[in-house]
Parts: sequence; C-alpha cells; structure tokens
Amino acid sequence: MQNAASVPMIPRPAATVMLLRPASDGISVYMTRRSSRSRFMPDAYVFPGGAVDAADGEPPAAFSVAALRELFEEAGVLLACDAAGIPAALDAGVLTTLRSEAAGGALLTALLEQRGLRLDLGALTYYSNWITPQNEPIRFDAHFFVARAPEGQIAAADAIEVHDGRWIVAADALARADRGELTIRFPTRKHLERIARYRDVDAFLAHARERTIAAVMPYEDGTGDHGLPGGSDGW
Repeated sequence: MQNAASVPMIPRPAATVMLLRPASDGISVYMTRRSSRSRFMPDAYVFPGGAVDAADGEPPAAFSVAALRELFEEAGVLLACDAAGIPAALDAGVLTTLRSEAAGGALLTALLEQRGLRLDLGALTYYSNWITPQNEPIRFDAHFFVARAPEGQIAAADAIEVHDGRWIVAADALARADRGELTIRFPTRKHLERIARYRDVDAFLAHARERTIAAVMPYEDGTGDHGLPGGSDGW
C-alpha cells in the first residue's frame, strides 16, 4: 500500500505578472517581499501573483484574470480597458476606491463592469508555465505573464500579503540576491536572468510573443539547490 504522505500534492493553479518599465541601465521589474508568515516562500521577493479563484472563470482565461486581479490586490496596479478595448486612464482616487471595495470582498470584475470597464487581458503576454517540484508540500501550477506598466499608476504593496514593494532592475536584483541582500527563489531567479538579457522593454515583449511555451518542473537535488531537467536553461 502506498504511504499517503508519499503521494505528491496536486499543484494548485496560479498566475503571476512580471510588470516591466524602462530604466536607464536596463529593464526594471516590480517585486514584492512575501510575508514572513506565509506558508509558501516566506520573506522571498517575488512578482505579484497568487492562486486562481473560482470567480476567475475557467482556464485558460482564468489564468489571465487571476494574474490581473492579483496584480491589483498586491500592487495596486490595474490594467483595464473600455468596451472598445481602449486602455482606461484611472486616477488615484478611483484606484483607491476600487482596491478598498475589492479588499472588502467585492468582485473586481463586477466593480469594473459597473464603470463600463473590464480587465484588459490583451495587456498580458503569456511567458511561461512552472510547476512546483513533486516533493514540495505546497505546490502550484504557476503561469507567468509579462506586461508593461501603465502610465500614471503608482505601484504599492498591500502590506498584508506582501511587503516592501519596489521597482528594481533585473540585473541589480540578481546581484543583490548573490550578496545575500534579497531572498530570491529559483523560478524567480531564472525569470530575472531572462529579463536581464534585454535592455529594452519592447525587445523583451517581442521575445515573449515569439516564445513556444512548455511546462517546466524543476528538481531539488537534496542539498537545497534546484535545477532544470537535463541541466538546460532552454526552457
């Protein structure tokens, strides 16, 4: 009989957003530090994101909805558009009201509909699909998206689930992690390495649109180090 404790946990669907803006020395990405009380990656710097909720709909659209919802909940950045697909210009007062109402339990999609708006799913480019290793007690089937930061919106961590929100150049984040100044886990590091190869947001977005995406599940070698199957970074 198989030991129940040895059966891998089924990964929970999740989505995350790499929000980008230009910087003088590369591409800057918005990152937040997860709460020290979090069961999953406590104190680690990550991109805004989280688990897919039932209200997000059915896959594959649910991943995009969850990505935008989590981006707004955790970072206060809202990518929305009108019925014609034109990006909405949202002032700070409207964003504050929407964030407060959403935090109180109201559905973000319903709040936007009341204002003649909807989530701008077209603002996202699907980038990758990473699945937590089978030996981990908490597992996610995480779908990574990339988006350009909207003009006029100020990102701010919610100070509940995540803290210390900051814009940081990808190469600088990697260097600071190497010096022990930031905690960055393997999947986040690999994505930062990809971003750091580019100096221009448009070039990275063009690269993202051309990618062929296959699910990736890293392995843990027993020493705490992680790697990719076959030792390849060609994911």
